[in-house]
Formats: sequence, C-alpha cells, structure tokens
Amino acid sequence: MSGSSPKNDQPPPSDSPEKLAGDSSKQTGRSKRVLLTLVKFAIPVGIIAFLVSNVDEAQWAALAEHDKNYGLLAAALLVSIGAMALSFARWCLLVRCQGIDLTMLEAQRLGAICFLLSFVSAGSVGGDLFKAIFLARRRPGKRIEAVASVLVDRGAGLYALLLLVAVALLFLKAPTDAEYMDQVKTGTAVLVGLGTVVLVILVFGGRIVDQLIRWGSTLPLVGGLVDKIGPPLRMFHHHKFAFAMSIVMSLGVQSMLVISMFFVAKGLYAEPPTLAEHFVIVPIGMLMSALPLTPAGVGVLEATIDKLYEVVPAEPTVASGTLVALVFELVKVVMGVIGTIFYWTANEEVRESLEEAEEEA
Repeated sequence: MSGSSPKNDQPPPSDSPEKLAGDSSKQTGRSKRVLLTLVKFAIPVGIIAFLVSNVDEAQWAALAEHDKNYGLLAAALLVSIGAMALSFARWCLLVRCQGIDLTMLEAQRLGAICFLLSFVSAGSVGGDLFKAIFLARRRPGKRIEAVASVLVDRGAGLYALLLLVAVALLFLKAPTDAEYMDQVKTGTAVLVGLGTVVLVILVFGGRIVDQLIRWGSTLPLVGGLVDKIGPPLRMFHHHKFAFAMSIVMSLGVQSMLVISMFFVAKGLYAEPPTLAEHFVIVPIGMLMSALPLTPAGVGVLEATIDKLYEVVPAEPTVASGTLVALVFELVKVVMGVIGTIFYWTANEEVRESLEEAEEEA
C-alpha cells in the first residue's frame, strides 16, 4: 500500500479547472494582442485622415484643375518597390558579413514584414527589433552581431541620405529662403563630417581602434558594453568591399525614393519643384520622418515636405508638399500590402520571432 501514493507530477486532465484557466488566459492574451495591433494600425490611418482634412481648399481646387498622369503615379510605385527590394539586399549583405546565414529570398521576405511593422511603431525604423530577434534565434550566440547588422544597415541608409543632400546643395540654385537653407547647409556639413569620421575609423582604423576597444572593455560600468559591441562593429574592417557596396546600394535606394516622390509630384502637378530640388527636399524629409515621433513617420514627413516646398525651390510653386507627401504615403501603404502577404504566410520560425519581438517591445 505504501507504493500506491498519488503522483503529483502528472499533468491535469484536459477539462480540469487549471487547464481551463490556462486556456482562458492564453485566449485573453491573444485577444489583447489582436486589439492592440488594430489600434496601432488605426493610428497612422487617423493621422492621414487628419492631414487630408487640413489641406487648404484652394490646394484641392488647384489639384483638381490639372490632369493627372497615372502612368507616372504607377511608375512611382514600381520605383519604390525596387528601392525597397534593394534595401533588403543591402541588409542581407551586411548580415553575411557578421557570419550569419541568410538567403536573399529570406531577406526579401523578412524585410517586407519589417516594412509592414514600421506602420505600427514610432518613427520609420520599425521592424528592426524583429530583424535582430529573428537572426538571433537563427544563430544562437550571435545576438550582438545581429543587432550590429541592423544598426549598420540603418546607419548606411541615413549616411546616404546626408550625402545626397550635401551633393544636391552644391548644385542647388538660389532658394526662396536663403537664410533657412544656409542653416540646412551648415547642419548637413556637420553631420556628414561626423558620419564620415566614424565610418572611416570603424572600417580603416586598424590596430589603434582595436587597442581602444580592448582598453574600453576594461573601463568600469561601460566596459562590458564596449567588449560586446566593439568586435561586431569592427567586423566590417575585414569586409571593406562589402561595406563600400552597402554605401553604394544605400545611395541607390535613397535616389530611387527621391525619383519616386518626384514622379508623384509630376503626376499630380504640371510644374512641381525640379528633380534636383527634390534631391534636397526628399532626403531631409526622410531624415525627419526617421525620428521616433509618429508611426512610420506619418505626419512628420508631410509637414517637412510642405515646409521645404516653400523654401527650397528657386521659383515658387503651386504644388502642395502635403498632398505630394500624402500620395507618397499611399504608395508606401500599397508596398505594405506585399509585407501583409508575407506576414499572413509566415512560417512558425517567423511567427515565434514576431511574438518574441512583441514581448520584448
């Protein structure tokens, strides 16, 4: 009889109170996540509706008077899709530099999902956390390297934006507001200078930088952080050609986005700002929209483009920067549909990474 004591490590029956309570808790958590996702998607939609309602009636009337070139609007979408695909290829290149396996197809699939996620996070940098977590799950022990690839990918894109602005400013005719543009030139020069110095040191610094990293790893408080992030960032010292290619690809991505918005402007208005002026206007707008202020930078981009449409062109334009940027946002929404398809058809590995990213966020 002594050996007939009940075992306490058996799982509860399927209809036990403990099991039912656990199922109810999971269902409640799942419902909350769905509701939160719907709310997040509703925020950018609400911002767009607010912006549309605040467009001046005279601007709507001026837009209605012009014939629309739908061929150029379709071209804007195709160019933007090409820019998106090129940016995902750049990320794949940087990931491989960190010794993490990632196929080009996977990079395109994950990148499209991350683009979709950017619409539910503050700023236009959404999805980066998901990228890092997916790569870390793929290669345990490579979490820091995964984060490094994402950071360098983002940095390469921002650096390319600054370079485009700097080059375009050299060829820009006298703008309407010269004083404002002088401030833009000064700020751009400072940022390009700082970015160039940092990149040159990381990629070409050699033994001196390695010694600095080793010294920094011995410092109190920050030593552990320096020891972890230093080597992954220095990995590009051994992949100079790949890193240079990432910068070239970034210039291609940002140039295509400029051309896309110019096509939108030409599709809506007969005489918008010139293409050269858009190479100043659009990158600055993209930089501002990268700030973590609103989901996908919606609202920030429109306000910035509208202001720059007033001060950058040498000849005043009747084109509304707000309307052009709004249509460009709609182009991005259509691009997000591609991410939605990949999101719905994601495999278990991707779904688990998404759930983990939600929990950590």
